[in-house]
Amino acid sequence: MKRTILFVLLLSAITSCKSQEEINFKVGYLPNLNYTLTQKQISENTVKYFASDQFLQNLENNGIKNPTSTKDTTILKSISKTGRSNGNEFPIKIELLESTNPTLISGTKFFGKSIAGMTKIDSISSFVMTKEKKEVLIPAMESLMNQIKYPNRKIKVGESFEQKNPMSMPIGDVTIEIEINSIYTLEEVKDGIGYFDLDQVYTIESATKDYEMELDGTGKGRINYDIEKEFFTKFFLETTMNLKTELEAFAIELQTKSITDQSTEIEKAAGNNI
Repeated sequence: MKRTILFVLLLSAITSCKSQEEINFKVGYLPNLNYTLTQKQISENTVKYFASDQFLQNLENNGIKNPTSTKDTTILKSISKTGRSNGNEFPIKIELLESTNPTLISGTKFFGKSIAGMTKIDSISSFVMTKEKKEVLIPAMESLMNQIKYPNRKIKVGESFEQKNPMSMPIGDVTIEIEINSIYTLEEVKDGIGYFDLDQVYTIESATKDYEMELDGTGKGRINYDIEKEFFTKFFLETTMNLKTELEAFAIELQTKSITDQSTEIEKAAGNNI
């Protein structure tokens, strides 16, 4: 009898371990939850110009150093509240609690809804934003929130999946279209959290003008995924990018380093959430 009980317990333990080797991966808002996001982003940029002596002297006369280095830190804290579902949609309210952006100040609120996993922004409440700025920001905000659409799939520990997303980079009168190739690898599953490694490679797709360009860019990060709530609770990414381009009057070498560190606390909503 003891042997039988021991065998059943051992079989149960093995089955439990196997069930943790594979997760259902799906990322998006769920109804009746509060998402408190804290994000810090640090970016360092160095631009070096190559041109005639006269061009470089003009830069110096206008107070532009060669090379020019800048460092910027942005902080954002927000709370997103989701309401009760009605079919495949439910309301969303996003409020900025802390922001270093002069336009998106603390107290700014976005009202919208989630429809079949896509976010639609209906209106903005702000003490400083003009009607014209709101009209421009609404589609930009929608595009930003829906830009990365993750696949719904089962994934096992050790498996990877690939995600490709576009990014635009303006330099002077040139806009460069870059493709970000991201590889997510599930390294471990523990206590309801899936731990992913993230590797990125950046490549040039096109530019608004036909200039010779070279790009070397990579990113490396770590993600914690809450399996039950279907959302990232921690996201850390460090990127480096080196761009060389030949423009009409001068050449540029741009070196960019950035760190994105964000965490999200997810709680059940109490009563009428919105």
